[in-house]
Formats: sequence, structure tokens, C-alpha cells
Amino acid sequence: TNERPDISKTPIPLWSLINMKKYSSMNVQYSRGCPFNCEFCDIIVLNGHKPRTKDKDQVLAELEALYSQGWKGGVFIVDDNFIGNKKKLKAEILPAIVEWAKERKYPFAFNTEASINLADDEELMQLMVKAGFGTVFVGIETPNEESLAECNKFTNINRDLVASVKKIQNHGLEVQGGFIVGFDSDPLSIFRSQINFIQKSGIVTAMVGLLNAPQGTQLYQRLKKENRLLKGFSGDNTDCSL
Repeated sequence: TNERPDISKTPIPLWSLINMKKYSSMNVQYSRGCPFNCEFCDIIVLNGHKPRTKDKDQVLAELEALYSQGWKGGVFIVDDNFIGNKKKLKAEILPAIVEWAKERKYPFAFNTEASINLADDEELMQLMVKAGFGTVFVGIETPNEESLAECNKFTNINRDLVASVKKIQNHGLEVQGGFIVGFDSDPLSIFRSQINFIQKSGIVTAMVGLLNAPQGTQLYQRLKKENRLLKGFSGDNTDCSL
């Protein structure tokens, strides 16, 4: 079947089964799926384009389960793209988290993943900070627009990426950046361009990896058709496997 599971039926994890003292962060998921269409991404293959979400009661119940076990500290919202459904986040989820966290004196420091268009929504950034978010991982991929067009990363095109990063930072969210080298459109100067971008934008934590083509992705299908796949995909974006 092509029908994906209803995540509103996902049970609350049994946190009592683990020793929380052995962990630096806990994980919670609010949604699955991403509305974008990046060629290299397997998330849209696995989880689809339409974000499937939990309601506010379920989200709060999962946070309360962590809190009741005595957890205080980092909580990673592991969504593929946390802001895939902005309307629901702003109207329902984030206001509920704001109130929940305030009543408990802000026990959690949230971090998550989001697309760069977060910078376009003042209200959303403000709500995230009020809720206790301090860090967001953003897929910048490359400062080279030809490479962005090549991989269908259209949300990053025709914008000042440095200014967008700084805008998110100026709202109180640390930006961690994801970067890729190895696109067909990359010039030889791409390595220096990546370094310059990271330094100019003030990104403290940058994850730079080689372009990989997981099976099922549009990139994998294209490279297979062009007879350009070298060997099996290892999942390691630093070992040159495709």
C-alpha cells in the first residue's frame, strides 16, 4: 500500500525503560514529511511530501511524559522539516508548548530542523523562541545557485542566504548548517566558497559532506540511468560512496 501511517496513533515512548542519565538529549517527533522536492533527499521517498502531524494534546502528552520522568535539558524535535505546516504550528502547537513550558519554568531546551524560509516568518521565529527553541539545523547545501537549481533546492534560490541565516540568528535561534559538495555544477572554487559562506554567515556548527545518492531518490535514479553509480551507498557522506 502507498498509504502512510497515521502518526496521530503513535504511542508515547516508554521512557521509564531507559536510564536517562546516559543521554544528553531526548527525542520527540511532531510531524513526518517535507513539502519540498530536493533531488538527493530520501525523506520525501520514505515519508512523503505532505506533512503528517500530531495534535497539540499528543505533543504535550509526550513532553509531559519526559518531564514526569525527571528529564530536564535538551529535547530534539526530530521532524524532517519542523515548519512544513506553518499554519498549524503557529495557531495550535507552538502556543500550547509556550504555555506548557512557562508553567513548568522552561525545563527543556528545544532544537529542530527547518528549511531556510523560516527566515521569512517573524511570528513563527518569535513563537519558537518563546517556546524554548534555541537551535535550528538548516540545509543550506551550497552557496552556488547553479548547484541549488541542479538538485531542485528551489527554496534556497533567489534569496540572500547569508542575510536569511543572520535574520534567524538575530531572532535568538542558533543556526547549524548542512552543506554538500560534489554537484555537477560545482566549480573548483566551491570549497573556498563554502568556507567563506560559513564564516560570513556566522554559522558555528557546519556539517559538510559529499553528495550521496540513497536508493529510491531522484538523484539515484538519474545517476543509474546515466551509468554513473560507482558502488553501494554506505550511508556515510564522507567516504565517496554513491
